[in-house]
Amino acid sequence: MSGTAGPAEAGATAGASGGIREQVKRQLARAVGGRPGEGATVLIHHRVGGGSPDELDVATSDFTAQADLLAELPPGRVVSLDEAVDRIEAGRHAPSTVLTFDDGFADVYENAWPLLRERGLPFTVYLASGHVGGEMRWEGSTAKTSGAPGLSWEQLREMTASGLCTVANHTRSHARPELLTTAELDACNDDVEQHLGARPRHYAYTWGVSVPHMEPALRARFRTAATGEVGRNTPGGDPVRLCRVPVRRTDPIDFFRAKLYGRLIPERAYARIVATAKAVGARA
Repeated sequence: MSGTAGPAEAGATAGASGGIREQVKRQLARAVGGRPGEGATVLIHHRVGGGSPDELDVATSDFTAQADLLAELPPGRVVSLDEAVDRIEAGRHAPSTVLTFDDGFADVYENAWPLLRERGLPFTVYLASGHVGGEMRWEGSTAKTSGAPGLSWEQLREMTASGLCTVANHTRSHARPELLTTAELDACNDDVEQHLGARPRHYAYTWGVSVPHMEPALRARFRTAATGEVGRNTPGGDPVRLCRVPVRRTDPIDFFRAKLYGRLIPERAYARIVATAKAVGARA
């Protein structure tokens, strides 16, 4: 008998694993209070309703519930990335939330954009410009095997024309952190300026991994550079080491709400649980 699970068994295993994750997250979310954290909480999304099993591909129904929560926040709580940075630079500690999407998958336009437009929610797309109009394939991509389309320039123009969407730099090729160069940064900037009329003001490190030796080049080109380090952003922080908070498909709505309010104890606790489980598995 083969030791390899068939598609049905693999799907059942993935579903069971996802269910366990959700249960753990629900318990963690119940352990925090209701007071919002100070500063800017920058949420990271990747895909919405893409149909893949990847943790970074959030179901459209779940994103709808998330968008509803965002829309219910007090006026001035959900802001553009530039507005959040303005507040931080002005020394303001008041809580704010910023919505971002990495890479530039077409399902962001197809499934997230109508919801964001209807609710008037600002957001940023960190764009890997070399994949615009093509397939989103690179090592580590949620679509590296099955493929998925990238946004088109026409779709990006529509979203930016609304005033709700900011397009930022995520390199041209989605370069690995160790391969990041000024040529990659400038190529993406050139692409965006050519097609959308303005050079990006912000950057996000691919894989969320900061590249210290590139910081002078980033400071010269961008207002901020976003990492994958979990945290809130308050006055005095380094603008080229902006913290963000990932949103995953197995996040129950209460767990998302905690992130939304900048209450990050559940997220950090979950990360420790995952790291411990991986370490135990590696030793087994």
